[in-house]
Amino acid sequence: MLKIVTVCGAGVGSSMMMRLFSQQILDAEGIEATVDASDIGSVSPDNYDILITTSDFADTLRGSSATIVRIDNMMDKEFLRKELLAAIASR
Repeated sequence: MLKIVTVCGAGVGSSMMMRLFSQQILDAEGIEATVDASDIGSVSPDNYDILITTSDFADTLRGSSATIVRIDNMMDKEFLRKELLAAIASR
């Protein structure tokens, strides 16, 4: 099962919204995965297959073995769907 984490500065705002949107996409596509939300200071990026975050935090996490999905417009669900499905396909 895939392990996915959404990451933001505090772990309660945008990461929770991205977690919800990501779970909706996965459910609609019939893909089994766990989706967590975390703050940048607490996340253990190598414990996940896919990291979803903004470009600001993606640079900080780039040393991870996980695939990084950069989302800068969190309200663009179609972009998130496209990027998340591409990241899953590349695993």
